[in-house]
Amino acid sequence: MTRLVRVPDLHGMHAATAQLAAGRDPLNARELAVIVPTRAAGEALRSTLEALLLELTPSRDRSIGRSRDVWVPPQLLTRAELYARLYEDLSAAPPLLSEFEREVLFRRAARAAVAGGAPAPFQLRPGLIVEMLAFYDELRRRHRTVAAFDRLMTDSLAPSVEIDRGAERMMRQTRFLVAAFTEFERLIAGSGAIDEHGLRALLIESGSPVRLRHLVVTVADQAADPFGLWPADYDLIARIPGLEAIDVIATESLLATPFHQRIHDQLPGIEEERRPAAENAPVLVAPPLDTVSPSTCWFTCRDREEELADVAARLKTGESPGSVAVVFQRPLPYLYLAKNVFADAEVPYSALDALPLAGEPFAAALDLVLTAALAEANRSSLIGLLASPHWRFPIERDGRDGPGQEPSGPRVQSPLDLTREDVQPLNSFLLHAKYLGGWDRLRDLSSESVDDASSERSRKHRRAAPALQAAVAVTERLAALFDAPTADDQIQLLLAFIRDHERPPSPEDDWYGRHLRARAAVLGALEALAAAHRKHDDRALGLSELAGTIRRWIEGQTFSPRTGSGGVALLDAPAAPYAHAGEVRLLGLVESDWPDRHGRNIFYPTALLSQLGWGTEVDRLAAARARFHDLLRLARERVSVSTFVLEDDAVVSPSPFLDDVAASGLRVERIAAAARPRVFVHEALAEAPPLMDVPVGPASAWLALRASRTTSDDDRFRGFAGPRTVAAHAVSHVERYLECPFKYFASRVLQLEEERDDQSGLTPQERGQLLHAVFERFFRAWHNTGQRAITGANLAAALELFEQIADARLAHLPESDRSLERTYLLGSAVAAGLAERAFAFEIEHGVEVIERLLEYPLEGQFRFEADGDARVLSIRAKADRIDLLGDGTLRVIDYKLGRAPKSARALQLPIYGVCAAQHLDGRHGRHWAVSRAGYVAFRERNAFVPLGQSLDDAFEAGQQRFLTAVAAIERGEFPVDPDEPFLCSRCGFAAVCRKDYVGDD
Repeated sequence: MTRLVRVPDLHGMHAATAQLAAGRDPLNARELAVIVPTRAAGEALRSTLEALLLELTPSRDRSIGRSRDVWVPPQLLTRAELYARLYEDLSAAPPLLSEFEREVLFRRAARAAVAGGAPAPFQLRPGLIVEMLAFYDELRRRHRTVAAFDRLMTDSLAPSVEIDRGAERMMRQTRFLVAAFTEFERLIAGSGAIDEHGLRALLIESGSPVRLRHLVVTVADQAADPFGLWPADYDLIARIPGLEAIDVIATESLLATPFHQRIHDQLPGIEEERRPAAENAPVLVAPPLDTVSPSTCWFTCRDREEELADVAARLKTGESPGSVAVVFQRPLPYLYLAKNVFADAEVPYSALDALPLAGEPFAAALDLVLTAALAEANRSSLIGLLASPHWRFPIERDGRDGPGQEPSGPRVQSPLDLTREDVQPLNSFLLHAKYLGGWDRLRDLSSESVDDASSERSRKHRRAAPALQAAVAVTERLAALFDAPTADDQIQLLLAFIRDHERPPSPEDDWYGRHLRARAAVLGALEALAAAHRKHDDRALGLSELAGTIRRWIEGQTFSPRTGSGGVALLDAPAAPYAHAGEVRLLGLVESDWPDRHGRNIFYPTALLSQLGWGTEVDRLAAARARFHDLLRLARERVSVSTFVLEDDAVVSPSPFLDDVAASGLRVERIAAAARPRVFVHEALAEAPPLMDVPVGPASAWLALRASRTTSDDDRFRGFAGPRTVAAHAVSHVERYLECPFKYFASRVLQLEEERDDQSGLTPQERGQLLHAVFERFFRAWHNTGQRAITGANLAAALELFEQIADARLAHLPESDRSLERTYLLGSAVAAGLAERAFAFEIEHGVEVIERLLEYPLEGQFRFEADGDARVLSIRAKADRIDLLGDGTLRVIDYKLGRAPKSARALQLPIYGVCAAQHLDGRHGRHWAVSRAGYVAFRERNAFVPLGQSLDDAFEAGQQRFLTAVAAIERGEFPVDPDEPFLCSRCGFAAVCRKDYVGDD
């Protein structure tokens, strides 16, 4: 008997399922199975059935026929679990291939297809192997053979191959896929095992009845639900021997979509039974009218965290958390946030949804190993691995008090574990050595000897030596992964690395049990993958392919930690329809979540796939809207909906489903506009003074400590460090203060080392030093030849001399940097070098040069004036170049590798000009006034960028900025206040910066 049970809503589905589950013999539990979309949905349905049976059968009810004390829940199975259950009923069945084995076989089939003359039009990466295998499975689940796929695709593409390059590429892709699919089926047949598709055929052809007698289907088909059944599944359950009854339960909302016609097509002759309409509908709770428009029936929050906070606050007003379900489309943001939000509010909750295994610390620690191996242990990956608390690496340490300190006792060798304090000197040394990865390069750095023992490199090498030796030992084991002869050997080496170096948590730690479960899941996947390769493909994989396969498997697995019991139920959208809740709160109604995003086929467009039975986007959206409509009526008492406006500080669009909320026909009940109760610790801290009588549980000790300290109104929380005395102000340092006061504070006051990214060539600072040195030596040599100004007549001689000076300087650079820097200085056939650009403006100026002062120090007491006030300050500066001209004036020049600084922040040139006029007064028996000042900026269109239209105005504004900044430095004001916010993205002090204060008044 095949029956379509039409129910008015999800309550009707619960009642129908409960009646079917209760009306059978409890001694034959395996005879009835209920198909659910996910394991979380099965757990929710189990609780719902128990609740309904307790309500319907207080002692013994003849209409149901069973006493509650002997009720046994039916089998609640997902689609995959149904196949596993049916396989168990087969006697003498061939082995069932695991997904690991199928992937290994398909990779082998894809390589064989290429070798057989059907080249792939793309690189065979692990992710594409999986996508091709999924495409093959979908073809077979839609009752399409490889031959049918070949025929339909070829007939559709052949007419356009000669005129359409895209069609020609898809034709080549089709030939490759057909060859790979055919070889895959041949390999499975030769393995003596079966997969899902072989199991279906065996179940139908064997004629052996299964123990399953009654099947209840509560999911739709694949065209309507990503967790639904396929055409091949319907064919199987309709023909499987021994199955006597099939009940398909569907709501009226879902049957109003094309699913109704499709279910009749899939199960011809299916009978329909309509259940009575629902008697009561929940009340739609909406915000007060004084905060929203009359048509708005949903709550709007700032972000996802505020959505959960609002739920917790409302529960604190007296609602029972045991009857509340929080429903969302994407579990991860809410499951992670709930751990903090509900714990802080002391609201109990439970979660049925599984978390990604990749998010567990053990999986993340393994990813550090794979990253270091793939990058050949470049600096960032190596430091990340060595500094991880999940790994231990023994080192030989002498009897020093700490890293980089002199020994205070006898030098005793003892094996110890590498610490973060050891890793930091290694990071500094590798950065100084410009290490970019490579096994041999790291080994050379470990064994190098530095001639100058007092040099900075030698000091860094000595401090990094213990960690450097450990790093070499680690990388030698990682390098062995490249040379292993088989994939099995590669994985065994990886497992050995894990066993030898893992640092398990203490059994007393709260997360010890969770760590062991995650560890077992990861190691189980690695061992299963190794066994699959050992059995079906013994060749070695490229490390990137092996790492990609491992990562994809871990990322595809879920992990179900035990998350609470009772309280608020956190459910994703597929599991929510099976829950029994008094109140439902639908969260995250934004465009990216509702409707849910369905992965599209990456190989062919929809127009071609429709010939193979693929569903349309219109049908999918109609079914998604129907499911949302059912969720609105899931609650027994009240339902509410919320959206948010910010995701990662970016504005998001609301879901189109919000328009259906007001049109749902539910009675709207608007809450009173009362003040929200205080439920979080941070709300207590926001009071002045903080409220100590708030029951905060474990946070009470922290709150007491927090209240005993200075409040955030103290200026020290805004970067004020108190008055300071500066002996002499360096102009470049004060200019950095104008760029961002905190950068000055971090570098000059705290004296922190600025972080910088790895790069193969010279750093900007090193390139600037090279540029200044070359120009200084050139002009000294130019003057020694008796030359002064550079003109069109002597330009060729100047360029020739500059080239000689540059080549002599470049000879000291590593060979890898020499060619690039030479092109940068001297130019090429297509672009002028720095020398030509620097000389061009002098030729244009055409004034006699009496003397050039290069890298000229300006030190001592100088007088500065601004707004009628004058102040004498001690200055320490060095001007790039000051030209004493024949007309009795000065020309002050500053070299810039990039662009000239903004006039509103320019400081060095105005101050250099003021100081030079005072410092050089009387030189050559003259009084010198500045006639020209500007930048030779090598990335500007014009070689020379003047300081401003009026030197007097520029000097006056520069002195004002200088004195204002100096006064702030002396007052100790160092707030986080970048002149340009984008500078934060490349700041070397980002790790210690309190960016939350940027933009505060």
